Amino acid sequence: MAALKKTLAAIPAGGTRRVYGTAYFDGSRWWANLNGNLIDARWLNAVSPKQDGPIVVDLTDNGDGQSSALVIDGYSDQPHPSTGAVLAIGVTQLVMTGADGVTYTTDRFSGSYSVGDPVYVAWDAATPIVLGKLPGITPTPPTSPPVAATPVKQSGTAKGAATKSNTFWGPGGWGSWAGGGEQVYSGTWSGNTVTGAWFYGAAFTNLGGKTITEIRFRLPKRLGGVGSSGSANVHLYAHTSKSQPGGDVTRTVGPWDVTVTQSQGAHWITLPLTFADVLKAGGGISIAGDPYTGFDGRLVDPQSGRIEMDWTA
Repeated sequence: MAALKKTLAAIPAGGTRRVYGTAYFDGSRWWANLNGNLIDARWLNAVSPKQDGPIVVDLTDNGDGQSSALVIDGYSDQPHPSTGAVLAIGVTQLVMTGADGVTYTTDRFSGSYSVGDPVYVAWDAATPIVLGKLPGITPTPPTSPPVAATPVKQSGTAKGAATKSNTFWGPGGWGSWAGGGEQVYSGTWSGNTVTGAWFYGAAFTNLGGKTITEIRFRLPKRLGGVGSSGSANVHLYAHTSKSQPGGDVTRTVGPWDVTVTQSQGAHWITLPLTFADVLKAGGGISIAGDPYTGFDGRLVDPQSGRIEMDWTA
């Protein structure tokens, strides 16, 4: 928060300073990410945020030691075109060239079109929306022949932050081990066995018909002073719970073992594709088994356990 505090301190009482950041959705609400600080901001109704998309934020000193943040819009390096021409027609997508000469693909359109039709375009964040044909306008033909009207191959990346993280200890239940706080532990210590888990709700249940090509999992910082020193072989599983159950989670795929060095910081690892079906059904990630070790939970690191899955359809 040091850099942000300096920014706030530089604003005169009752004054406003404009800063730039990115939008971040944690699975339940949107935040303004300003230099790594997640700020609870107000949003103008016209703003349609996109995960990690650039935003403009007005910070106002209220004059009584308090401050407020207002997200006034997103932005891009160049303005979006308001017109274009259809290049190709797929089953669920259109390929169009904008008046700026850039080619765009979108699944947001209404009406039916033919190759070459001039169209009116609106924008939702960085996504074009084709609203209809523009009668009486002759589009400039593209420099290359129109693409054949074949189905457009769809692909993308589904991203989701954990809605909860926690540790299960049999005698005390969830959140009763080592002070709770949604920290995530695994292994046996002084005869007590614990397991950890991350939960994602319905974040990935819309991927049912899509093929997953890669799964990335953000393993948070390993807790220092927990268990033996040196590297630890951590065992990851896929579990079947959308939210925290009454007892321990049911682990159905795994283990997938990764080596984590002493006090290693947060980093991305690639999970096997065998985890995909469980995650698409609403499941999550668990760690279980020795050696005894622990990791930062969601309350310490909002991106603890974050998942990104590349898909095609």
